[in-house]
Amino acid sequence: MAAVVFNSLSLLRGLLGFLKPYPAKNKYGLPLPPECHIVLSDEDIGNRPIMIIGDVHGCYDELENLISKAQNIVNTSDIYFIFVGDMVNKGPKNLEVLTLVRSLAKKGIAAAVKGNHEESLLREYRSMCQDKDYKLSSKYQYLKEFSTDDFNFLHNLPYSLSIPKINSIVVHAGLVPGVPLSRQCLIDLCHMRNVVYDVHFWDPVLTGNSKVDEGVAWASMWKGPQHVYYGHDARRGLQDLPHATGLDTGCVYGLNLTGILITSTGERHFVSVPAKQSYYS
Repeated sequence: MAAVVFNSLSLLRGLLGFLKPYPAKNKYGLPLPPECHIVLSDEDIGNRPIMIIGDVHGCYDELENLISKAQNIVNTSDIYFIFVGDMVNKGPKNLEVLTLVRSLAKKGIAAAVKGNHEESLLREYRSMCQDKDYKLSSKYQYLKEFSTDDFNFLHNLPYSLSIPKINSIVVHAGLVPGVPLSRQCLIDLCHMRNVVYDVHFWDPVLTGNSKVDEGVAWASMWKGPQHVYYGHDARRGLQDLPHATGLDTGCVYGLNLTGILITSTGERHFVSVPAKQSYYS
């Protein structure tokens, strides 16, 4: 009898988890993009090499150097670029970076996911729209140079990009192991670094946590089946695990800007350039 009750409770917990509403919200209560999860088809990418680039944070000169270095490696400028978010903020040339990314996307050779810093900019933009007397803090003064189209581009960025061609997912921060992509919390995709165990219906379940010193790195527990490419974790630097690769190597802090180049035959090459200086302490 006890076994029957236990199995019934387990079934109920599973059903409740399945029926749990999709957590379609972000940290700041911003309007969601038209699509939170986008699939890049083989037709989108074609036979181009794929270059996945870590957190740029407005480091335009280093981004140009990284792109040039990748083009030299594969001896072609025809590369499909994917950005893991945090393309802007903290660094010196945010508008230049965004203009370049938008230009590549318009040509059909680039895509990006939304990072926590893109969310921060959209929060500031919302405040500017709602209050004509809103005062931008010193670190956001450069937003006065952005156009409405720039902000619309940031708003439309998805939270994940799935790439069946290389059996991969790109997110900014991470994914909770064991949870289908369609049921992942958008806040985790943008902000998490670790996972911790929480108790839910008497069972321990993994939940996302943004702090490095609580729990363990989510990527160390990710078992696939897709490989995940992500950023957001400059403190740990380059992470190359069996089923996950972290690409934030702290360019804005004076370290390196890093990407991974995946050829049409599936070969992977890490590509990195040094920062010209430390832009943010």
